[in-house]
Amino acid sequence: MKRAGFTLIELLVVIVILVTLVGSAMPFVQTYVSDSRLSKAKSDLEEIQRALTIYETREGPYTQPTLHALTGRYLMNSSIDPWGKQYGISLAAGTVWSAGPDRIENTLDDIVVNYQAPLALVQVKWIDANLSGSVDTQNSTDYLQLYFSRKVASNSLVVTDAANAWSYFLWSGAVPLKDAFDWPGLRLATAGQVITLDVAAGLKDVFSPGRDFLQVADGSGIVDVSVVSSKCITGQTVVIMSQ
Repeated sequence: MKRAGFTLIELLVVIVILVTLVGSAMPFVQTYVSDSRLSKAKSDLEEIQRALTIYETREGPYTQPTLHALTGRYLMNSSIDPWGKQYGISLAAGTVWSAGPDRIENTLDDIVVNYQAPLALVQVKWIDANLSGSVDTQNSTDYLQLYFSRKVASNSLVVTDAANAWSYFLWSGAVPLKDAFDWPGLRLATAGQVITLDVAAGLKDVFSPGRDFLQVADGSGIVDVSVVSSKCITGQTVVIMSQ
């Protein structure tokens, strides 16, 4: 006699097998989806990073509190992350970020990418304030301007303990670095990327522009304004140039 179909027991066995297979595969599927979203977020942030680099090269510092100004001309994709939340930007820290799977900012699963270069001393300018052509303090005091690639935190030791800020630098000048400048008078510009340092009173020709150099020797005293502060890169020789 020809069978008309499956028995109830056979169907139940098949269902149990299917449920078991689906249950076994589900964690792998969930992991795959989670990993895909993380990869998408990182890829998006790298694209935003490139867009910001191009923007700042062409138009100057990016000053908008959101990424909307990039959309169209510099950024083709949406500024929404895989979890449905807007990508963010921190102008002070120089970072772009996603709040991550939990969609809550400033938690451990945040994905953060720097769009500015690491903190480093990139330029040192001598300002001949009295236009004498020599490094001196007659009438108006000459000074140095130290330019950094990112904003220096105002709570950095070079600022809060300015009298000892010399200990974070090395140089090739004619007199000891500690004595060459008015360290207690060190000033960090409001924008955060320039430190001004006056030549010590009464000194003359303590360095030769175009020949002598300054470098950061200890980055622990100069940190940026990121949530997790980064130390300044050390050992990069920067020649002191005239303005």
